[in-house]
Amino acid sequence: MVKVLISYDMQQGKEQECQEYLVNKLAPGLARMGFQFSDVWYTVWGSSPEILGGGEVDTMEKARTIFLSNNWEKLAEGIQPLTENFKVRIVHPRDEQ
Repeated sequence: MVKVLISYDMQQGKEQECQEYLVNKLAPGLARMGFQFSDVWYTVWGSSPEILGGGEVDTMEKARTIFLSNNWEKLAEGIQPLTENFKVRIVHPRDEQ
């Protein structure tokens, strides 16, 4: 399994729109491609990203297929105007490094 982390800060004044995009577009779109969020964290204070979501896919190849696709680019283009510091990271399990 490969863990995928998506993090960002919501732009001030666009929090509601950003949350709606995540729930109604981003998460369902990713689910159709084979990725589902298993957890989403909201940071109340500190220097960490405001939102951190994660999920797993079976292989690195599956992660590449999803996050290098045109469908992903369209989904990411939709949330980027609502966020700052938008990042996607792939974390390998220790036994696969």
